[in-house]
Amino acid sequence: MAGSSVDESDMDDDGASSANDGIAPRARERVRELAERGAALLEDLRGRITAIDIAARIYERDKDAAGTLLGSALSLRLFTFFVPLVLFAVGVAGLLGRHAGLDSISSDVGITGSLANEIDGAFSQGAITPWLAIAAGLFGIATAGRSLTRALVLSSALSWNLGGKQKLPMRVVGVVVGAIVGVALTAAIMNRVRDAAGVAVTSVSFIAVAAFYVVLWSVLYLTLPRGTTDPGAALPGASVVAVALAGLQAVTQLYLPHQIESASSIYGTVGVTIAILGWFFILGRSVAFSFAVNAVLYERVGSFSTFVFGLPGLRIIPRRLPGIARFFDLDEPIGGR
Repeated sequence: MAGSSVDESDMDDDGASSANDGIAPRARERVRELAERGAALLEDLRGRITAIDIAARIYERDKDAAGTLLGSALSLRLFTFFVPLVLFAVGVAGLLGRHAGLDSISSDVGITGSLANEIDGAFSQGAITPWLAIAAGLFGIATAGRSLTRALVLSSALSWNLGGKQKLPMRVVGVVVGAIVGVALTAAIMNRVRDAAGVAVTSVSFIAVAAFYVVLWSVLYLTLPRGTTDPGAALPGASVVAVALAGLQAVTQLYLPHQIESASSIYGTVGVTIAILGWFFILGRSVAFSFAVNAVLYERVGSFSTFVFGLPGLRIIPRRLPGIARFFDLDEPIGGR
């Protein structure tokens, strides 16, 4: 009887093992079938709905252009650019503060908490300190600006399928540095507006800030590698970055000041640094993504310039003025439209 009991137990174990062995293949087969159905459904929707096709193309182009990787690279370079920029600004503020007799320079540039105390303490030292900060800041801006420009050029070229071997003219470096400095100045101005006019006026003014950023980033994108000379092709991506940047600054100006000050006392410098790096990661990822948006929209539906010059009364302009047609890249048909 004991032997019979052992045999039955062995049979039960073998049966359970066989059942378990059969579950995994069936589950894998089920997952494969669902994936195939999902892919087929997506292809069907892409063929019938233009918006879904464009969204899928943008995702694929961003993936092919290593958007996540280059977005991380851009965020790191943006951070390393702003460090010497802040150093330079603090040096200039220190000189102005001495001549103007200001007691605190950090409050004027919107820096609070322990960092503000460190800055104010630094300029209570010798008169040569601001000049050293300015010199070190300028050197860091030039070095980090070149590295940031190289990453921007590579990301734009890959998104437009132009390859990774692109030249790096100093003119492009200058435009990139000027654009990022413009972003920093705008943030400082908005900080002063918040202190002077209050939260309500500052909230409304971010609409104007977003419009300014559209123009600023459009000009920057026109200096980067792209598949067309049409300036209108830069508007969609510039709008993406402008909305992201204005939104980040709105959160920073209206919500984070007190949160960061309290967080610095709880988590210390590490917590504040993580928050700042997160800010730059969102910005860098938005910039890398915007290149794919520009390329796909231009290839798929054309640009804003195509729409404008396609309106009645305006479509005759490219035919009468060849220079306008060449500038907006209207004299050659664009595949995929």
